[in-house]
Amino acid sequence: MFDLKQLSSTLQMKRVSWVWLLSALSAVFTVYVSLIPSPIRPNLYIYPKPLPALEGTLQKNNLLQRAKKLFEGQLLGPESITAGKNGTLYTGAQDGRILAFNNTHIWTIARTGQNVPGCGSFELEPICGRPKGLKMNREGDLLVLDAYFGLLKVNVSTGQMEMLLSSETGINGEPFFFLNSLDISQSGLVYFTDSTTRWGRRHYRYEVMEVNALGRLIEYNPETKVARQLLGNLYLANGIALSQDESFLVISEMSVCRLSRLYLKGPKTGQMDIFSDNLPGYPDNIKINNHGNFYVGLGAVRYEGVSKIGPFLDLVGPYPGIKNFIAKVTPLFLFDIFVPRHAIVLEISPDGKIIRSLHDPTGQVTSAVGEAYQHQGYLYLAHFKSTFIGQIDIRDIE
Repeated sequence: MFDLKQLSSTLQMKRVSWVWLLSALSAVFTVYVSLIPSPIRPNLYIYPKPLPALEGTLQKNNLLQRAKKLFEGQLLGPESITAGKNGTLYTGAQDGRILAFNNTHIWTIARTGQNVPGCGSFELEPICGRPKGLKMNREGDLLVLDAYFGLLKVNVSTGQMEMLLSSETGINGEPFFFLNSLDISQSGLVYFTDSTTRWGRRHYRYEVMEVNALGRLIEYNPETKVARQLLGNLYLANGIALSQDESFLVISEMSVCRLSRLYLKGPKTGQMDIFSDNLPGYPDNIKINNHGNFYVGLGAVRYEGVSKIGPFLDLVGPYPGIKNFIAKVTPLFLFDIFVPRHAIVLEISPDGKIIRSLHDPTGQVTSAVGEAYQHQGYLYLAHFKSTFIGQIDIRDIE
């Protein structure tokens, strides 16, 4: 005869056993996680409030969805774009290549590192190189800032490269760890950022989580071959751009969602202030457009209503302990699950006001834009994870 009481008792005992087992495993896991060291040293940081609202000049639109995808699948991670005197465009790729392109063709002119199987992978990035900021100088040579190797000069006709300032040499006895963006003045002075003195480029996610102030702004004089530090204590120093009259320089402090300004001329020479704060995302590269305004690409977004719980970094910013736990248990590549698919390019006036924004609110064409570069009637879009170069006819967005 079927004994319901005995069955009920047996099931109850099994439930108790499972509860005990899960509790024990949970305790073991907690002890294990508490004992293993965290890969990061996070700081407490409270982001500005209230969050930006997507209204007014930040109102959502679909203008970035009008981009044409150039050379899709032929490159990975075009980080920055610049043009030569003959109209040829140049960019750097994740596998260390420096590429030239026009509207129909793309070709390799040089490599910053070794050409070995597996270039473009996380593991080989420090060997193959990672060209980041680049711009033509007055003599027609391409200056390239490689995240790992240093400041290079490239003859675009022959592909011959010259090291101007190596990361190993660095400045003031301290090597460069994460070279990022550059701009060149009319007199030939080179300004560039070293994002942090702790992490290399491929560990940028840890740098964002830590919210430290270890970034630097460097000035290099090609004639004297002398470099000097203009600013320190920057939060993930990223994109930079000279103003049209070169009276000041704008710097992206990516991890704290703001742009800072360093005065180069006038009564405030040498002083720094905040140019634009509490941005709706994490500013990446900065480029001057034909109106003298700044195009700022956002590597990821943060705004009111971005998700049901709010922006991830805003939420964990005040809690270093939670950041440590996340860094211990989350593989680097999984950090991207916290990044919404929404591309935004800001247009910011010389007085630091957002006067316009371009969006792809669903990531239909591109999930993020790290740089927007205007050239000969087109806007070119780049991002360090993209598999194409975006191109928009300026007439389609004005």
